[in-house]
Amino acid sequence: MLSRVANLIYWMARYLERAENTARIVDVNTQLVLDLQSRQAADDPRSWMPLVYVSGGDKQYQKLHGADITERAVVDFMLFDRDHHSSMVSCVSSARENARCIRDQLASEVWEQLNSLYLKLREDDYTRYAQLGASEYTMRVQTQIQLIYGIAESMLPRNEMWWFFELGWHLERADNTSRIIDVKYYTLLPSLEAVGSALDIVQWAAVLRTCSAFEAFRKSRRGQLNLEPVVDYLLRDESFPRSVLYSIRQGGMALDCITTEAPHLADNPAQTLITKLHEALDQTVVREKIVSGLHEYVDQVQLDVAAIHAAVQKTFINYSTDGAKLLN
Repeated sequence: MLSRVANLIYWMARYLERAENTARIVDVNTQLVLDLQSRQAADDPRSWMPLVYVSGGDKQYQKLHGADITERAVVDFMLFDRDHHSSMVSCVSSARENARCIRDQLASEVWEQLNSLYLKLREDDYTRYAQLGASEYTMRVQTQIQLIYGIAESMLPRNEMWWFFELGWHLERADNTSRIIDVKYYTLLPSLEAVGSALDIVQWAAVLRTCSAFEAFRKSRRGQLNLEPVVDYLLRDESFPRSVLYSIRQGGMALDCITTEAPHLADNPAQTLITKLHEALDQTVVREKIVSGLHEYVDQVQLDVAAIHAAVQKTFINYSTDGAKLLN
């Protein structure tokens, strides 16, 4: 496979997952702000600027919007701002452009569904979002992106193209699940006294629902809905598809499949890093990380995922051709 094609399919998957997760993060923030309205105003900057911060877009937001921190400005930035390269609309547009470049190698149904989603979103704005309501609007987007995943999974051959799609998909998911945890834990908990309260339970339930994890969590875990079991589930559950551990494991399996036909790349830096992160997550004791600083730990997970991405790019995409040899 050409490195250009591999990069396009890898980033197509990452952009789709990022678009879906941006919608999820906006949804969870909106629900949590509603829960906090008795404590602070819905348009309080403290309710919305943290959302931009945990998404990693705070500098760009300030560049584009200055000190205007309101619900409308932040939602517009996260979902509809085409000058923001990680907004939901920008991500869908970038995924579509990548798909267009390799349209002849994709199943036509994948292209048609992605193009249809783009055409539906390109005229949307905050007014449309407000008319439907946050949960309804974001759920529609999530459902349409999940439909693309379903079509791709049922129609794309299991070759290098598919494995690069899976690799991008799961690396992006691992990163974004950690960010959803951060939205709740690091920014919106009103006070230490609220830990374990009814408000705290409602908020963690909202986080689980945003990850489509509420029912799965209830079926597999016992006890009260609070910080430690929810964070442990989203970080370390071995069977839940949106957990960080599960996503990293699936990314590692995709890397294994990519290198099956290229044994000289079997011990590449990306594989080493993803194995190291998987082992670290498997051995993590969440209670200890909460005591020492959960935000800092989640930040480190995000840095580790970024390092894996950089290694993937260096190994498979932007590699040096000096001294390269043709393989029989």
